[in-house]
Amino acid sequence: MQTAQELIPIKGIYNEMIETTDKRLIKVLSVSAVNTHLMSYAEEKEVLEGYESFLRGLRKPIQIARVAEPMDLKEYILQLKDKLRQLENPYKKEMLSSYIQYAKALQEDRDMIRRSRYVILDEPFSSENAKEDAIEKLKLRTRDIKLAIEEMLYRHTLQVRELWNHELAKYIHMFFDYENAQLAVGSYEKEYPYIIGQGNLMKAVEQYKRREEE
Repeated sequence: MQTAQELIPIKGIYNEMIETTDKRLIKVLSVSAVNTHLMSYAEEKEVLEGYESFLRGLRKPIQIARVAEPMDLKEYILQLKDKLRQLENPYKKEMLSSYIQYAKALQEDRDMIRRSRYVILDEPFSSENAKEDAIEKLKLRTRDIKLAIEEMLYRHTLQVRELWNHELAKYIHMFFDYENAQLAVGSYEKEYPYIIGQGNLMKAVEQYKRREEE
C-alpha cells in the first residue's frame, strides 16, 4: 500500500515552480494561441516557419502540452450581476437575469471547454547545495524562452506568463483527478500550503481544526 504522497512525484510547490522527488525544478508557462484557419497560405507559412525557427533555437528540450479545460465563468457571471444591479429598465433586467441563469447552467454542466497551451521547462540538481544554482538557471532559461515565444511570430504577438503556485497545483491535480480538479476551481488560492511533506501536512491539519473551532 502506498500513500497519495508516495504516488505523486512532487516534493513541493513554491516560488512559482515545482520541485519533484527525482531532484528536478519545473516551471510552467501559459501561452496564448493564434487562429491559423482564417489565415492565407502565405500567413500560415510564415507562422509555421517562425515556430520551426523557435524549435531550432532551443538549447535544451522543452515539453509542449495542450490541455482541455472547462471554462471558468465565475468572474464573468459576477460582472453580469454587477451590471444587472445598475439597470433600471425592467425588460433589460429580465433578459439579463435569464442570460445569467444560462451562464450558471453552463458553468455547472461544464459544457464549455477551451484548449490551454503550456510550455514546461525543467532543471535538474544533484544536491540541496546545488538547488539554488538550479533555481537561478531555471529563472534565466524561463526568461529567455518567454522572450523567444513572444518574438516568434512577425505579425502576431503571443502572450506568455508563468503559472502561479495555485495554478501549478491545479495543473498537477488535473492529471491525477481531472473531474474533481475542475470542481475545485478557486480552492487553490487559500492559505494552506500545497507542499507534500509530513511537516506541512500537520500544519494544514492544525489550520483546519482552528477553522472548525471558529
